[in-house]
Amino acid sequence: MPIDVLERETTLSDEALVRRCKEELPQITSSFELLVARHMQRVYTLVYKIINNNEEAEDLTQEVFLKVYRALPRFDMQCAFTTWLYRIATNTALDALERTQRQRQQTIQISRARTRSQAPGEPGELNLSELPAPGPAPEELVLRRELRDCINRVLRRLDREQVRVLLLRDLEDMSYEELSQVLQARLSAVKMRVHRARLAFKELFGEFCGKIYQVLSSSSQKNRHQKREE
Repeated sequence: MPIDVLERETTLSDEALVRRCKEELPQITSSFELLVARHMQRVYTLVYKIINNNEEAEDLTQEVFLKVYRALPRFDMQCAFTTWLYRIATNTALDALERTQRQRQQTIQISRARTRSQAPGEPGELNLSELPAPGPAPEELVLRRELRDCINRVLRRLDREQVRVLLLRDLEDMSYEELSQVLQARLSAVKMRVHRARLAFKELFGEFCGKIYQVLSSSSQKNRHQKREE
């Protein structure tokens, strides 16, 4: 594609590119490729925040855009393209998270069944879920990693709609109006869902991550104090 044509293409709105996709796919894919390039990084970031695994997030991001490609002819454009795209992305990531949780639970159940069936003293399979959690390390970097992992565990304990509204509202900074379109719900209902999700997260965060957060805050304050003295 000539450079001047490419420059004109990249200035088109999402809606204009979507209209072209509807007319040109599957014979011509240039407009769709521009949509992918424009939104790939943000979709990956959103998926990663749910999955917390680089390789899986990359695979799921590809899956999201494959779904978009297949569904574009049926997209009625009653909402913004990004609203529709993020709905597909969060559903795809949350479905994958639920599959992972079911597989992990099945593995734990099999491990426990094997352990119960073994004779006393017979070495069994190590069940990581039953090991005591390691104490918080003094290094701030390690504490931050522990806190991030703890937050991901909290998110896994919430139901998928709570995770969805927290990610889109508090991490993606989506407005209530945009969120209403993604969730296909009234504005008042969306605000209530966000409020309840925040309360549920706060309760679980205090239960599972409170000590790590306190130690990290203390360590950060101590480091800042030392730097000021230097």
